[in-house]
Amino acid sequence: MTNLTTIFPNGFAAATESQDLINPEEAFRRHCEAAGLLIKDQIIADGEIHRVSHVSSKKGALDGWYILHTSGKVPVGIAGCWKEPVFESKWVADTGRTMSFTERFEHDKWVAEVKAKKDADRLASQAVAAERAEDEVGTYADASNDHPYLVRKHVSANGIKIDRAGRLVVPVINQAGEILSYQTIDADGNKRFLKGGKIEGGFYELRGNRKIVFIGEGFATCASIHEATGYTVLVAFDCGNLAKVAKSAKEMFPGSKIVIGADNDQFTEGNPGVTKGRAAAALVFGEIVYPSFSDSDMVDNKPTDFNDLHCLQGLDAVKEQIERVAGPMRDKLAFEFSRADSLQLTQIKWIVDDYIEADSLAQVFGDPGGGKSFVSIDIACCVATGRAWHGHEVKQGSVFYIAGEGHNGLARRFKAWQIGNGQTLDGAPLYKSHRAAQLYDATEAAVVAESIKELSAQAGTIPSMIIIDTLARNHGGDENSTQDMNAFIQHLDTYLRQPWNCCVLVVHHSGVADKDRSRGSTALKGALDAEYRCQLDSGTKTIAFESKKMKDAEMPAPKNFQITQVDLPIQDKHGLPVKGAYLTSVDISGMMDNIQKRVILSGNQRIALNCLVAIEAKRASDGIQGFAAMVDYDEWRDSAKEHGLNARRFKECVEALIKKNMVLENSGVYRTVPKAAEEPSA
Repeated sequence: MTNLTTIFPNGFAAATESQDLINPEEAFRRHCEAAGLLIKDQIIADGEIHRVSHVSSKKGALDGWYILHTSGKVPVGIAGCWKEPVFESKWVADTGRTMSFTERFEHDKWVAEVKAKKDADRLASQAVAAERAEDEVGTYADASNDHPYLVRKHVSANGIKIDRAGRLVVPVINQAGEILSYQTIDADGNKRFLKGGKIEGGFYELRGNRKIVFIGEGFATCASIHEATGYTVLVAFDCGNLAKVAKSAKEMFPGSKIVIGADNDQFTEGNPGVTKGRAAAALVFGEIVYPSFSDSDMVDNKPTDFNDLHCLQGLDAVKEQIERVAGPMRDKLAFEFSRADSLQLTQIKWIVDDYIEADSLAQVFGDPGGGKSFVSIDIACCVATGRAWHGHEVKQGSVFYIAGEGHNGLARRFKAWQIGNGQTLDGAPLYKSHRAAQLYDATEAAVVAESIKELSAQAGTIPSMIIIDTLARNHGGDENSTQDMNAFIQHLDTYLRQPWNCCVLVVHHSGVADKDRSRGSTALKGALDAEYRCQLDSGTKTIAFESKKMKDAEMPAPKNFQITQVDLPIQDKHGLPVKGAYLTSVDISGMMDNIQKRVILSGNQRIALNCLVAIEAKRASDGIQGFAAMVDYDEWRDSAKEHGLNARRFKECVEALIKKNMVLENSGVYRTVPKAAEEPSA
């Protein structure tokens, strides 16, 4: 027990209020119980680590641990669990008063000394354990496949050993191939590590093809992955060791793709298997795959890992789910080439003539409420039905709309499109997701691709377009991170675009400071084949749709759309029809043809002129003619401001357009100047 006079100079009587000091062992026990660590035996306060059962431990398993010191100024302890749920909790005795500065200094000094001694003792213990492990493992026979644990797990021994007590022995090795420790597994599946042995950074290798190197947690899980794929798999023993083993794998196999075969700890808060697996994959620019289970699998089980999948559904199910992410397990070059003289020239395959190309990655971006979803829905409906898109021919095909938000609103917009265009969607191969998809996650992207594949097969079509609305809702990582964005792009290409040579159209938000580009990492901009900006003019309620990038074709002409309301076949609580909306074209191309386009205009002047033409087009569509159709300065300026022109720049543009005889001013209102008739040729 702690010497109370060192803390309370007035003796024991002054300490009667502090039960933590009177009986620190019991106080520490209560702390551990509150954290879920049930310590049934007597607590030993010797500063050493002691293994105990955790509340969720299997029978006979010692997954929990604690260390309690009572030799310092104040009793301190730490407890935790190595298995799910992983935790670590520190405890400091309540002394009933605050330590003085001197006492705190002395206590911290003691803690540092204890830690240094423990570190030295641990290194010495690890060295002794490594020597013992090497000696013992060398005397053990190879395990046979008929061991009860292996039979129950449906896997082979894969080179592990068996000790004289009949327990399986899985060596823990380092990069140099040196044995650091070992893990034993008895017939009931209880696992123990050699006392004092080093586990951190250590692994066991199931050797195979090294084009891909998988890393998993337990031996049985890794054996299932290895037997399903034929690839090398490293056993990391627990999820906390995945990152260190992944780093070692990258150093040992620099030319290999690293894939984390994570446990899907779906019944544990925070899903530590997937969370730590994803972090390990990101550390080495690898991928993560984890198993998914059917409802029938959950009836009498709580499956989490690939061995559970193996036992429930068979080895083919393991192979199938892994292939969704890692690709088919066939012998081919990891990095392929084609001879230049074998390359074929092909024409551009348009889905929407001049705008949407097959086998491409495209983007529509704009401010919230800027009309980008309206445009995307309009394109989706046209492609699914084969209807021309505002004068441009369409190649009909199935469309998959991955919606991250506004599901009720989308139903109304699809219905409004049908009413407004007089075109039914009945039987059209247009599909909307029930939820968002976290496409930064390779496994999630593979699951989405599998659903698309099945629905396409049922419809007898192949996907023509996959629309992701919006990136923010369907990304899953940090859209400002180049690394995360590159992973997102890679998954769009690998799992969605390449299997069907379709167009993947991403709906995204404008940048905060720069409205002329989409927000987040510029890695996306570089990967795009086509990019379009949507800008809503709040004055005219017109959506300007303009091309910002077209990688392999001519930049298409800008378009302008009007949001038009229709009555839907449902009523609100007052019995009135609910309103829906769809897009109609506002054709300014003819008006632009009537303007003297031979005059060279700056970018800002072109923006100002387009704004004026759009307002005039709206006037014309509303039947307003003559002097009443002319546009006053403030309305024109406000429209230009919506498109990025400040007041000073706008004024300069107006003066320049008048000077170039592109715009006519009359009593403070403006109109465009039609092109003069061509002189007859001599």
